[in-house]
Amino acid sequence: MMLYINGRFLTQPMTGVERYAYSICMALTELHQPFVLVCPMAPILEGYDVSGFTIVRFGPGNSHFWEQCVFPWFFVGKKDYMVLSLTGLGSILIRNKIMTIHDLSFLRDPSWFSRRYYWFYRIMTPLAVRTSRHILTVSEFSKGEIRHFYPFLSEDRISVVYNAIKENVFESREDVPAPSERFVLTVSSIDPRKNFKRLLEAYKGIEGVKLYIVGNYNPIFQKQEGLSDQRPDVRFLGRATDQELLRLYNQAECFVFPSLYEGFGLPPVEAMACGCPVLASDIPVLREVCADAATYFNPLDTDDIRKTIIQQLSADDSAINAQRERGFRNIGRFSWKRSASVIMKIVERSLIISRHRHNK
Repeated sequence: MMLYINGRFLTQPMTGVERYAYSICMALTELHQPFVLVCPMAPILEGYDVSGFTIVRFGPGNSHFWEQCVFPWFFVGKKDYMVLSLTGLGSILIRNKIMTIHDLSFLRDPSWFSRRYYWFYRIMTPLAVRTSRHILTVSEFSKGEIRHFYPFLSEDRISVVYNAIKENVFESREDVPAPSERFVLTVSSIDPRKNFKRLLEAYKGIEGVKLYIVGNYNPIFQKQEGLSDQRPDVRFLGRATDQELLRLYNQAECFVFPSLYEGFGLPPVEAMACGCPVLASDIPVLREVCADAATYFNPLDTDDIRKTIIQQLSADDSAINAQRERGFRNIGRFSWKRSASVIMKIVERSLIISRHRHNK
């Protein structure tokens, strides 16, 4: 059996789903699990170390057209294989595949997204699901969403495979220099479900500590007015490298995550790994991921967001140290190697089922 992985993500900027795919591939390599990444001919972007991967280039372009119409031709004449798609949509023409659904936010609230994005995924996702051997997702919450929107899927065809932090990158560091000013940090794409408008409103009146926002706007989301307004208490930093994030997590007074909807929510876990106290939306998926290691607030209530931030900024050292210890304990629940091992068991089981159906 040969495992092929849809390598289109290597030609895309590394956001959350690309990081998931890349980290699983790195973990599979560390576990000495053979696989082949099939990539389009487009350039592999900086930030991906592919020196340990076996890569086959196939076909021009790197769009959804490549994924849906070019990529399947690679498997013509091949037998006894499984295709793993880790970033959210598998080719509907490939049946020997396992695909990953990170979340179904486009169905939960279509207004968050551009109409083009919404309709493409609304049409394609159920088709890809129906032609997949198995579905991976990143939280029990997302598994429940999948069961809700696609009730034709039996529970045993969906498996939870958690995200994890990048080991030896996000950690508490004593050698990080002191910041030039006190700040509260948030990290996320700039899109409506991340709830930045309420966070900015809540931050009015908090003096002496700035708000740093790391993240970029993505055209798949509906634009929001008022987020680029210049305010002396807010700094929009754009995208940041892992090393820049490491510094910011270690320097911040706390990390605030006001999101309305997530499939997993990796930035709070990264913050915990760096010893940064986490304040998070009181929504089911963040309760699942952050457990007792975060302080929760109502993301729809700007007063509650403001009050929670102010209370955190006035917390004493013993309370902050206790928060940090809970965070360190919590991140032990997540491991890329453990997640990769779970995926390989699913691949092997799915291949057995596929062979059985083929031999009938």
